[in-house]
Amino acid sequence: MNRNLVSIVGLLVGAVLFVAVNILSTTQLGGARIDLTEDRLFTISAGTRDILAGIEEPISLRLYLSDGLINEVPAFRVYASRVQELLEEYVNQSGGMIDLTVIDPEPFSTAEDRAVQAGLQGVPLDQTSGEQVYFGLVGTNLTDRREIITFFQQNREQWLEYDLTKLVYNLTEPQRPVLGIVGDAPLEYGPGGVMAAMRGQSEPYILYTQLQQLFDVQTLGGDIDTIPDEVTILLVARPTTASDRLRYAIDQFVLGGGTAIVFADPWAESAAAMPGPTGMPDPSADLTATLPDLFAAWGIEMPEDQVVADPRLALRVASGDGGRRRTVPYPVWLGVTQEFLAGDDIVTADLQSLNLASVGSLTVREGADIGFEPLITSSDRAELVAAERLRGQPDPEGLLRGLSGDGQRRVLAARISGRFTTAFPDGPPPDETDDAAAAEDEEPAEAPRTHLSESAEPGNLIVVADSDLLEDRYWVQVQDFFGQRVAVPIASNADFVTNGVDNLSGSSALIGLRSRAGSSRPFTVFDDLRRSVAEQFLAREQELQDRLRETERQLTELQSRAEDGGRVTLLSDQEQDAINQFRDEALRIRRELRDVQHTLNKDIERLEAQVKIANIGLMPLLVALVAVVLATVRGQRRRARRIGD
Repeated sequence: MNRNLVSIVGLLVGAVLFVAVNILSTTQLGGARIDLTEDRLFTISAGTRDILAGIEEPISLRLYLSDGLINEVPAFRVYASRVQELLEEYVNQSGGMIDLTVIDPEPFSTAEDRAVQAGLQGVPLDQTSGEQVYFGLVGTNLTDRREIITFFQQNREQWLEYDLTKLVYNLTEPQRPVLGIVGDAPLEYGPGGVMAAMRGQSEPYILYTQLQQLFDVQTLGGDIDTIPDEVTILLVARPTTASDRLRYAIDQFVLGGGTAIVFADPWAESAAAMPGPTGMPDPSADLTATLPDLFAAWGIEMPEDQVVADPRLALRVASGDGGRRRTVPYPVWLGVTQEFLAGDDIVTADLQSLNLASVGSLTVREGADIGFEPLITSSDRAELVAAERLRGQPDPEGLLRGLSGDGQRRVLAARISGRFTTAFPDGPPPDETDDAAAAEDEEPAEAPRTHLSESAEPGNLIVVADSDLLEDRYWVQVQDFFGQRVAVPIASNADFVTNGVDNLSGSSALIGLRSRAGSSRPFTVFDDLRRSVAEQFLAREQELQDRLRETERQLTELQSRAEDGGRVTLLSDQEQDAINQFRDEALRIRRELRDVQHTLNKDIERLEAQVKIANIGLMPLLVALVAVVLATVRGQRRRARRIGD
């Protein structure tokens, strides 16, 4: 009787504790989570937490997620859950400043109308019904500023946190970033520069017009010693004639916490076409556009008299004169493909190719304590050649013949971070103007700013060892379509520049965000085996194709010998036997290829079976075995206590 009463009381206490624990976890531990994934998929980075903690006004996020997409496309079901859970984590970390609403825009509903009006991208699940599904995000703030993600594409999963954090950050900023441009590249006038503008014949570079659509662009004078306070990010474009005053302005801007993207160049080919004092290009002009003193202060180096020549990435150009004109690789003009672009950096991750001309090589200065992350590199067949070899009429074939490669990849562009020191330890450079004459006409000067000797906080820069990539002729074909300029990109140069400016224009927390691992966990051993199958199969297949091509060549020779003045002669028995033997050998190799692939497929199937047995059968058996052992040990202890009593 007492035992039954104890059991009932125990059940009641257990029920009360169950309800109490659930209520406590819901009310007090709603934001508590444990991320047990290997790559911490559901743990947001410190930079994102800083941005969320700094939100001062409420932000509304509306996630439009069609049930039809989740139910009919299983691959999106997992990804949609990941997006929603990450957004909920943003809500938890925002201190109540973010409000999240999940909306199912059913077909032909007012919710779908709002999704379309907001600019979200609808995707048809089938072509017959015409119904669209949505998987996008709309964010708004109190001033009705709107930021959207038109559709969450799975191929950008590694940048999911960056995209969400960038959206939130943009909603917290009241105005567009201000981009200041300095340097000698005439981005706002086009290839003809100021002279063409004076004749009314200037056309701004396509890149410049694209930057104007995204940022508040200010072209600053070349003879300035301070960068205006409103400038968020500085773009230094081909500093061929950068004065001491301008270099000092750049130096102090960076030390004061400003970010910059610098396009230097050991051989600025675009400057060679600029008209000189006579109105014609100067063949002896100095084409060096570098900032050696600033680079040294930032902890990097770039040889001023050498360019990177890379036969593997060489673009093809027309060479020769008259009837001997032909297309040959030009090793100092590089077509950089995805393989040589940083795949884990938002600036270069989605780019397809870049076209560069006479590029320099960046290295870390000895003893410098900086972060140096390559964004663009050459292949390991590259080497440095003298820039003077490019003056006048360079010889592409001569450059190719002299290349042997040193097995080292050269860094063509890099992200630089760290605490920088000034390149002007003695203070501002002296003013070269005549002070006495200037005092008669000029208004009283502003009070001088405090000279900065080092940066108070870590700085962020992107340095590119080429300025020619800014020019239209290297990356875009401009066509006239009924009086309209139509730009057809042939490379991703403009995307690279706008990505860099956009990334650096954010906060330091946003700049520091990097790619995250995806939620997909492939069986890497299976993938390696399948890759091995493909490599072996393709190698043998290539061998077969080579032999077949050799057979066709032999047959062609036999047929040409068989023709004699238009008469056809029969092949000899030996020649016919040779052909038959090769055909038999080809059949034998094909059978061997099938056997190899069959054997390797068996290895994959056997490994898959072993993994399935381990996951489906072995683990439950292991759990059961542990339970049996525990029950046996517990029983033995009970028997031992009874014997003792």
